[in-house]
Amino acid sequence: MSATLSSGPGPVKQRPRRRNRRSWIIGGVGVLLLAVAVWFFFLRGGSEAEPYRTEAVRTGDLVRSVSASGTLEALVTVEVGSQISGQVTDVLVDYNDRVRRGQVLARLDPQNQRSSVEQSQAAIVSARAGIAQAEAQVALAQAEYDRQKFLFDRQIIARAALDAAEASLRTARANEQSARAQVRQQEAQLRSNQANLGRTTITAPIDGIVIDRQIEPGQTVASGLNVAVLFTLAQDLSRVQALVTVDEADIGSVRVGQTVRFTVDAFPDDSFNGQVTQIRVLPTTEQSVVAYTVVVEAENTGERLLPGMTANADIILEEKRNVLRVPNAALRFTPGDVLAEQQAGRARGGSSPFGPAAGGGNRPRGSGRGNIVATLVEELRLDPSQQATVLPILEKAQQDMRAQRGAGGGQRRRGGNPAAAAILNTALDEIKPLLRPDQQAILETRRMSLAGGGNRGVVWVLRDGAPVRVPVITGATDGSYTEVIGGELKAGDEVITGGGPRAPDPEAQSRAARMGGGGRF
Repeated sequence: MSATLSSGPGPVKQRPRRRNRRSWIIGGVGVLLLAVAVWFFFLRGGSEAEPYRTEAVRTGDLVRSVSASGTLEALVTVEVGSQISGQVTDVLVDYNDRVRRGQVLARLDPQNQRSSVEQSQAAIVSARAGIAQAEAQVALAQAEYDRQKFLFDRQIIARAALDAAEASLRTARANEQSARAQVRQQEAQLRSNQANLGRTTITAPIDGIVIDRQIEPGQTVASGLNVAVLFTLAQDLSRVQALVTVDEADIGSVRVGQTVRFTVDAFPDDSFNGQVTQIRVLPTTEQSVVAYTVVVEAENTGERLLPGMTANADIILEEKRNVLRVPNAALRFTPGDVLAEQQAGRARGGSSPFGPAAGGGNRPRGSGRGNIVATLVEELRLDPSQQATVLPILEKAQQDMRAQRGAGGGQRRRGGNPAAAAILNTALDEIKPLLRPDQQAILETRRMSLAGGGNRGVVWVLRDGAPVRVPVITGATDGSYTEVIGGELKAGDEVITGGGPRAPDPEAQSRAARMGGGGRF
């Protein structure tokens, strides 16, 4: 009994084993918790977190437009000024008064102009008296010349006396002509002074409405090189024009005759219609932004639109009624698993037989303009088995296209070559089943620029709770919706615009692998 009690070191040696076992258990639990955390934060796809967002395909209207803004003006605006200086004695019209052509608007003090007219009239009387004197001198000189001529013919006087009489006659006649010219000069001055006297009465040059008045009775008007503006008249407010500013990036789509819809802040709930009547070629530059002025004319029923109002206009470039359309978000959507497959395809895609991708150290052989085979191989990243089947199809199509262009005499026709586009579209349709889904998406995206076969896209339709890929041919777009002109999509289909399972993040997966692979507890 005592020997057993004296053997103390035995139990002491067993305690470290219990601590080691406990440490392993704690470490295992920690690894398990870390794995759960890694799965929760990095690896789970969230397939149940967010449902698909869908929208039914319907028919509707599409309007493609260019937005612009400008200022409303009257079609014809006339500034009425004064050509003479003087003090305003009467102002007979006010703002918004309607006037007729010839109606008196204001009067200036006419005293100075009346005095000038009277002086001209007196000068004319004096000049006419000068004519009478000149005529008498001519008669006297003529009589003297006749006497001297009579005596000279009888050889009574010398030749010098006759010459002197002849010179006197000519001088008298010249003085008569000068007197008559003085009369004409004074008559012209009288007409000028009379015109100035008439200008003291300011009249309306057109029928219209007074939209501005710059003078008051007693004010002095000083005319100079710039005519003083007294009134501004708008000829007719039943029609107005808007001078809208269009950016240089959009001006190429604007044409005379296009419909314009615009609103004004005074009537935010009303829309007004107009028409493009002029595109001015003089550019305006403000803060390095180039724009052009477009003139829009519109009816102004009830004359509600007033000069100076700001017009927020939409120039209609294209308008389609009752067409099948899909939201643009549906054309941009790709399911998460397809995105993951595309990422995996890009990750495992090797170099093309034409060399590394564009932008690398060397350009691929044959990747110049017009080499469609090189372009597609580079962008689709075909694997070796795909290259064996796809390349012969593309190369034959390219040869056929070159032969077709050669048969046409090498001439490039405006709008592309429909026959060549048809050859390439047939080849693309043939290779499409040989590609992966991610490659097919790239092919449809590039089809229009390569083959000119129309805008082609892909939408995903929710059928039986799963997304189904549906190729479509698209037309016009207004920025929110796009016209569907071909494909298997029909009205009522529920196209997916967002949501659904998220694609696993490859970088997150690699981080999770690094976190889970090297930890020691």
